[in-house]
Amino acid sequence: MADWRADSLVEELLPEELDWQRWVRRYPLAMLSLAALGGYLLGRSRGPEIVEAVTTRAADTISENVHHLIDSRS
Repeated sequence: MADWRADSLVEELLPEELDWQRWVRRYPLAMLSLAALGGYLLGRSRGPEIVEAVTTRAADTISENVHHLIDSRS
């Protein structure tokens, strides 16, 4: 499985010239509030799709791990 980091995703979504890490360091509570609001709005508009994607990913990961465990015992 690839190493996944949230900051890589944020850097892909935001304009390159925006130093979002500086904003987070300077205004942590405001940025946390903004992220929470964005998550809330995204969840309200795309909740079922998000749940389906997370569930599918979790099932795939579990299946992968079980197969790996079975293969290592044979």
